[in-house]
Amino acid sequence: MLETTPPPARPTRLRGLAPAGADTSGRRVLTGLADGTVADPPAARTLELPPATSWLPGLITCETAFDEELTLTPGVVFGGWIACLVDHFAGLVMLSAIPDGSGFLTAGLSVDYHAPLVPGPVTIETELTSCSTRRAVAEVRFAQHRTRACTGTVEQIIHRTAPAAVGRMAG
Repeated sequence: MLETTPPPARPTRLRGLAPAGADTSGRRVLTGLADGTVADPPAARTLELPPATSWLPGLITCETAFDEELTLTPGVVFGGWIACLVDHFAGLVMLSAIPDGSGFLTAGLSVDYHAPLVPGPVTIETELTSCSTRRAVAEVRFAQHRTRACTGTVEQIIHRTAPAAVGRMAG
């Protein structure tokens, strides 16, 4: 998933990000995940988390489908699975945006359900809505049948990392 269009204009609430065209380790990880040259992190493999289908700095999109196996209440996708995906995609959007030498950890996560998510196709769009050198907020939106079904918000703490840890996903 190479960047194919210019990134959207960034609001002034986004500071401390890698420049749009910078070749960062996080962006190389995203590209490698997309083309299969980088293995999914262990938790992503174990939980069978869907990958991003496209990305730009500060914006991740996933087109996927939810299986019936993801339901607890018949016909409704388990809310805990949705919360897991919110954290996962917030981590991916951070990889798309932070400069080398930075890492991140989830500080808070909330999920608002607007309509039941059901087995079938879903679009997940994640946008970095604010960022400083120490904190970032990502909004994760789930749409199904052209209707927003769920919105998740994740606050991330940004920290300096040792060079060997750069690009490692946190969650």
